Amino acid sequence: MIGVVFKVMWLRLWRDKGALTLAFLLPGLIFAVFATIFSNASGGNLDLRVAMAVTTWQSQSLAYADHIKDQASFSLDYNGSWTHETIKDRVRLGENDVGFIISGDITDPKTSPIIIIEDPSRKVAASVLKGQLRQYLADITTQTAPQTEREALSQSSALTSTAPSLFVHENALDQNQANQTQINPSQKTGPKDPSVTYYIGATAILFLLFSAMQGAAITLDERKSGIADRMLVGPIGAGQILLGKYVFLTLIGVAQTLIVLAVAYIFFDVTVTGKVIAVMLACLSSASIASAFALFIASICASTQQMHTVSTFLVLLFSALGGSMVPRFMMPEWLQSFGRLTPNSWSIDGFYGSLARGQSAAELMPVWGVLFGGSFVLLVLAIVMSHKLMRV
Repeated sequence: MIGVVFKVMWLRLWRDKGALTLAFLLPGLIFAVFATIFSNASGGNLDLRVAMAVTTWQSQSLAYADHIKDQASFSLDYNGSWTHETIKDRVRLGENDVGFIISGDITDPKTSPIIIIEDPSRKVAASVLKGQLRQYLADITTQTAPQTEREALSQSSALTSTAPSLFVHENALDQNQANQTQINPSQKTGPKDPSVTYYIGATAILFLLFSAMQGAAITLDERKSGIADRMLVGPIGAGQILLGKYVFLTLIGVAQTLIVLAVAYIFFDVTVTGKVIAVMLACLSSASIASAFALFIASICASTQQMHTVSTFLVLLFSALGGSMVPRFMMPEWLQSFGRLTPNSWSIDGFYGSLARGQSAAELMPVWGVLFGGSFVLLVLAIVMSHKLMRV
């Protein structure tokens, strides 16, 4: 009997070539993605996007800045007119992973001449940058400083791992959070760990995709049982059937996202009322693209088993590449580019932009354009595919 059951299950899997392929392809591919990410991060080779400003005329500091521009192992953005506030805005808006300002005399570490601007969700980037800046300081000291100055610097705390006085850290979001508090003093002051805000969008879109896939799978059952055919006999077309499912799945998704926000507000002190319109658009757009994507996948799958396999494969892959599992800045640059093709990346930008960076709905228009535009395209494709299959 055991052998018969085994044979039946194997034949069912064997006949579904799509499910068979993905069942054995998924583990290796997901491993390859994570192995690439973590080998890149643990090896100290983060492809950081760093912004630099120089606000001092001290000769050694200028030479240090030139050395960094020549030797930087990270992607460096620099403009001679940039100020402290410019760097802070660039990091706050996600244009750079981390930034720093050379604002004093690097030969006098007691004055904290280097200011590192960090995003709370990317603290590891600030730590990596600080280590590299310390190494560049050691290089420039041994290459250009006079013998007496070189000896003094080598003995100072500036070049040791226990030297906190050379650097001072600033949170790129501090001023934004302060502004929100002034606008509405009744708001919570912010989470104890600001990086929690990042995981609102990362978690929400991950579970929205899984939930929508489960809800959309009923389409295949309707097609198999003939319910869809009976519905088409009446005045309802494939488009109306899909639109009804899309509206239902989207509303369910919005409700699920609001639950995530409620948990963040109650238990983690995340301020969710600063940019209400932007936050609601983030909820709606994320639920919208998850629903449309799920219906599209259901329209191209031939069986429920294939739907489950394909959806699991894609959701895990999108979540790994898009930043739901690991922040994208930890990935190699080529992998970050692929991540921008996933809904996860844009959904995270929408939530983090509105909740942490304080961006308004208008400032996040590119995000809404991608999410709502992608939803529209996927829904149209789903309707077209479903119409063809139902009429066959």
